[in-house]
Amino acid sequence: MQNRFFRQLGLVDQERLQSLNVLVSGSHEGISDLLVLFQQLGIGEQDGQIGILCEEEKTSTSVFWDLAFPKSATFSELVTTSENKYLVVDCADSDEWDIHLSLNGSSEHAATLYGRSWGPRALVSSEPIAMEQFEHHTHPLSPSLRIACASALVEAMLTSIGAKNGIMVSDAWFTVTCRIETTDTTKAAEYVTGMNGFPMSYQPTSDGLAILARMRVPHPMPGNPYEFLNIKKELKQDQVNLHHNVGLVDWDSVPTELDGMSSILPVDAVMLGVGGLGSWVAPLLAQQMPSGTLHVVDGDLSIERHNLNRQVLYHEGHIGQAKAVVAEQRLQELNANINIVAHGEHLLLGHLNVEEGDESDEQIFDLDEDGPDSYLTDALVSSSLYFGCLDNMRARTLLNEAALKFEATMINGGSESIHAIVERLNASEGCMVCRYGRDSAYESEVISCTEEGARPIASIATTTAWAGAMMAALGLIEASELTEQSAPRLQWHKGAVQRIQVNSKPPWLNEPCLRHI
Repeated sequence: MQNRFFRQLGLVDQERLQSLNVLVSGSHEGISDLLVLFQQLGIGEQDGQIGILCEEEKTSTSVFWDLAFPKSATFSELVTTSENKYLVVDCADSDEWDIHLSLNGSSEHAATLYGRSWGPRALVSSEPIAMEQFEHHTHPLSPSLRIACASALVEAMLTSIGAKNGIMVSDAWFTVTCRIETTDTTKAAEYVTGMNGFPMSYQPTSDGLAILARMRVPHPMPGNPYEFLNIKKELKQDQVNLHHNVGLVDWDSVPTELDGMSSILPVDAVMLGVGGLGSWVAPLLAQQMPSGTLHVVDGDLSIERHNLNRQVLYHEGHIGQAKAVVAEQRLQELNANINIVAHGEHLLLGHLNVEEGDESDEQIFDLDEDGPDSYLTDALVSSSLYFGCLDNMRARTLLNEAALKFEATMINGGSESIHAIVERLNASEGCMVCRYGRDSAYESEVISCTEEGARPIASIATTTAWAGAMMAALGLIEASELTEQSAPRLQWHKGAVQRIQVNSKPPWLNEPCLRHI
């Protein structure tokens, strides 16, 4: 259990989440998406319980349901196989629940927090949200915005119950050793986590009466180190009149072209990275694509246990396998009408500079000895849409360079801790250098959670899910009939979204992007 949630221990109170009793209600799809996020976060994993209050029992159409719960087609089946973790209830009036979340449900049952999504709109509130102003028809953005709304709703819950820790993300970390007066390693681990330290190792003292725990704390420390270690810092937010717009447009705004969006055109796309962000983007994109090819590219050839808390494409049985291979298999099961191609490699400069007819080993990676070779360069040339779901700036910039060279649009996304950003990049709206400056765009540092002294904390599931959902939404807009639709730059911070409308000029230059990379 601890290994699975290794990278989020400094971000959330894991013990609190695992013992949480939470009730969820709403539409079948809304509840499904909430349950998927709960699984990623470890909510109710040990002593807690999740109650399900649903107005109808049917097979879920949420694209993530089968990925997260492949053995259960309905809530009742989930309850049967869960060993009492889940409970189907018919009443919300109970004192046994710590909190009640409602997503896209009726206002019949009073909840603690409410979420609503429709088309390009999503809203989280402490008060019931009306939906009468919207037409009830299928919208291609609805699955993406529902995930975004579910993420924001769970984020608000984490803040409300005080389960979100205020430990900072830092490039530099102190290694601290402290004596804990116990011989029980489990209790020592709980103590370290409660102090906001990031546990590394435990060993008994020479007298055998205590445990020496090694942990990481960020540098610079806020104030006195002893105070930092002994005071649990929480990000607190006033939940009175909570009202957060978390979609592409404001909930109460006048109808836009996005509200009338009806269909997705065939598209060939390249997705670089199918980890934290990509595993949320890819299923949403694959579900909505009517035809075409989705190339999934990832050089990570071994799924690890700690990936499972935020990478919904994978489960225990996939540990040790290549991400691209597993992603290809699972995405193909979601939509047989599209072609999924796996590329188990990293994007290299050689992929951009390869000459016509050049099939050198640097550009080819054979995922299967009995299968066809994977040609990443050909994929870049043939695709009109790129998704940068990466963990370092230099790789994003290289993908952006490929997009400019091969005349594609790039949807860029990044997440860290409780922060995220999603944006569209093209020749008219700016490149990576336009947006971030040359030094940042070409930053060579690659963060690893396993290296001593490196940044050990990733993003929590709510952050990656929101960013992935919004990346999918921007990509679907790009593949729709709304070819001239402007795309905002989206920033996620503390469960709220800031939308920055991007004009044709980069923010700090006096001319349009001239391919500065």
